[in-house]
Amino acid sequence: MAQALSLTCTVNTPAVPATSSVRLVYLLIEVGGGGGSPSLPVNLALVVDVSESMHIRLATDAQFKDLARSGMLHEVLVDGVPAWQSADIPEEVLTRLPRKIDRVKDALWAAVEQLRPTDRFSLVAFAGQALTLIPNTTGAEKRCLLDVVDRLDRLQLGDDTYIGRGMALGLEQLQQGMSPSLANRLLVLTDGFTLDEQECRNWAARARQNRIPISTMGLGGEFKEDLMIPIADQTGGEAHLLENPEDIPAAFAQELQRAQTVQYRNLELKLRPSQGVEARAAYRVYPSIAPLEVVDEGGSYSFPLGDLVSGEEPGVLLELLVPPRQPGDYRLVQALLACDDPAGGPAGLKTRADVVVKYTPDPGRTTQFVPRVMNIVEALSAYKLQHRAQRDVEAGDVAGATRRLRAAATRLLDMGKEKLAAEVEKQAVELEQRGRADPWRTKKLRYQTRKLTQRMDE
Repeated sequence: MAQALSLTCTVNTPAVPATSSVRLVYLLIEVGGGGGSPSLPVNLALVVDVSESMHIRLATDAQFKDLARSGMLHEVLVDGVPAWQSADIPEEVLTRLPRKIDRVKDALWAAVEQLRPTDRFSLVAFAGQALTLIPNTTGAEKRCLLDVVDRLDRLQLGDDTYIGRGMALGLEQLQQGMSPSLANRLLVLTDGFTLDEQECRNWAARARQNRIPISTMGLGGEFKEDLMIPIADQTGGEAHLLENPEDIPAAFAQELQRAQTVQYRNLELKLRPSQGVEARAAYRVYPSIAPLEVVDEGGSYSFPLGDLVSGEEPGVLLELLVPPRQPGDYRLVQALLACDDPAGGPAGLKTRADVVVKYTPDPGRTTQFVPRVMNIVEALSAYKLQHRAQRDVEAGDVAGATRRLRAAATRLLDMGKEKLAAEVEKQAVELEQRGRADPWRTKKLRYQTRKLTQRMDE
């Protein structure tokens, strides 16, 4: 039996000043409840990169040192810069060096073993072309699935990378297994740039229309986070940065576990503000930070929140502009949470909550703030500053980017995030001294600042 969901609405201040000016207030809306509700079977499509870069053999630090000691690597100068050059490395030594595709195979083997008989699964590989390796089938067919995974590294699909072609086939397979009682999920893994970026965005838009979350995994430093992160954000998925191939199996396992613990599908927060109240901006803050599109739909707003994963109840922070009023109690907004019936029934489930605030002339009450909400506001500020700094760099405004980064570092220090603040400060120094920032540090900070609101209520 599914447990009812609840809405907890908290304004950042218990009272608004009764003045003649418009005020900005922050409203935190958190979804709760659902404890004990059964998880749904999953309809999962994995879309993996098998381009040439995924087949390059990589040496660990220990293996690299062994190769150098044995004379298979030697240092040379290339344009005056020291570099390592390989001599003839025997085939038996090369085969001991792992490839990215090997870690993908490890991850897929583990994922297939965790499939439940009621789950559905499909596998698509892409490079210059895309190929459906495992059509949508049930988890009961594990042996056949494992046989196909074993051949993944022998595919020849070209040297280029076209992620959109893989997404298209993955979505096609999901459509074949769709059911109101299944939780859909598309997972995309890549280690490089794609030549069909707009097609990727188009397929993501189609996935959003069909309420299919897409989680993305970018491996290493060559992929484009400006594509991978928005795809996940816009569809209700998660965006992962994998620093090295050894991270692939754990990330796959985490995403499979999340997909297999969905309790409610297609959560949607609807907001009906009172006269004069306007939503200026909205952000998902749990389980990670992501901007939400604010569209006025004839006096109301609607924010898709994706699926509810057990233990990852979503939260939204809204920036509201509220009009001046006389002293008294007033309703700011009515919030409504809707989602699909987890039993597959035709009627959706709904939960409502009214947000009431007191207007008062007492300045002692209007200067009080709710710390938990303000902590989230501070984290969101650091996230936005780092993001805007990146836009400044792209526009050639290095001075503006440096100022924003230093402001972000100050906020992170105030939050107790010393290590992250130091990384942001390093980025500011690089910009100031060299006019450009380390791309890898920029990429890492983009992903790390998305996680600033995690566990802030604990």
